[in-house]
Amino acid sequence: MMFRFLHMADVHLDTAFQNRDPEMRALLRDSVREAFRSGVDLALSANCHALLIAGDLFDNQTLSFATERFLLKEMTRLKEGNVKVFYAPGNHDPSGATYRASNIRWPSNVHVFTRREPEAIPIRDNEGNTRAVIVGAGHEGNRESENLARLFPHADDAGALYIGLLHALVTGSRGDADHERYAPCTLDDFKGKGYKYWALGHIHTREVMTEDPYAVYPGNLIGRNPREVGPKGAYLVEIYDNNILKIDFHHLAPLCWADLSVNNLDGADDFEMLQRIIIESVQEDLERNNWPGRILLRLNLEGSCPLYQEFSNKENIEVLIEELALALNLAYLEIIPDNLIPPIEPNKYRDEPHILSTLLSILDSIKTDDELLLKLAPEQLAGYYKKSDKKGKVQYLRSLLKGMDYEAVVRLVEGDEL
Repeated sequence: MMFRFLHMADVHLDTAFQNRDPEMRALLRDSVREAFRSGVDLALSANCHALLIAGDLFDNQTLSFATERFLLKEMTRLKEGNVKVFYAPGNHDPSGATYRASNIRWPSNVHVFTRREPEAIPIRDNEGNTRAVIVGAGHEGNRESENLARLFPHADDAGALYIGLLHALVTGSRGDADHERYAPCTLDDFKGKGYKYWALGHIHTREVMTEDPYAVYPGNLIGRNPREVGPKGAYLVEIYDNNILKIDFHHLAPLCWADLSVNNLDGADDFEMLQRIIIESVQEDLERNNWPGRILLRLNLEGSCPLYQEFSNKENIEVLIEELALALNLAYLEIIPDNLIPPIEPNKYRDEPHILSTLLSILDSIKTDDELLLKLAPEQLAGYYKKSDKKGKVQYLRSLLKGMDYEAVVRLVEGDEL
């Protein structure tokens, strides 16, 4: 017997995107809807038996009436196509009585796992035979701290296909350091229970954590910020006679974040050459990655550049953004020139009888002495919040010192001596 389903998670409809441009926020909001609609289209065209949503379908506090109407319309489309929907709420869309999820009247094909105690729902064919059993648990509040995976029962029918559905943080997943530890668990919690597939959500990075049994994060449906780069979408899974035959990732997002760096600007001595070098470098990177959809690009400019001083003028950056976004057909472009340095060589000043030589020596000592670096750091460190992570703090402090030797030369040596 064959069972086919689509696994998605972390859709985050109506999330508050962190962008100062209202047009950009609207573009991202509409793109999430478009990606979800594409997922519904895929579930229908692939003749899926079910759509599994592993939490954070929407953001509780910002869900609009328009988006609720959109959701109900898409769920009705699935109902008309005989596709069942199984939805396990997460920390952004908890199912408790005071949250929005509890007030939505879903179509009859939608089953919401409203309790933190796991519930088993069989899916039967027209003859009454069990195709699969979906076991799911939902977050009742927005700060679930218990290991819900541990509560999942063992499969009580050895011949049935059991699938777990849960929004949780699995220790060791690629993005666990960047996410809150809600419903924390380990891979050991999934083993030995007789389940064939664990449909997970919460981590925004796509990952197949294990294949025995399968424990899978599809990642979020669209990147919420420039750190969430690359293709985003859902997994289409086919299981035959209790054996997984295919698990294919399908890109669904119409937009794709990219975070690229250009560090070969030492020959960019005029605006035209600057554009040419950047365009060639970015095109090469994008072609190599072959990312689908329109690109939202955060571009880091690094290294030596004769036009270093020009980037202190915001208007110059805005003009460059306009030209590059048009030339590269980008949906959005942000340029970060913070790591550009003037075309100078600090080493030639290190052995001279000059205060600059002493300063460069002090900087070298600070960079290589972890204890000295920590001792000199201010108690309140802007941009860094993990006080207990000594190694991470040292790395962050070193990043702040990057390029400071160049800055020292610029400040202490007259321009005609550089």
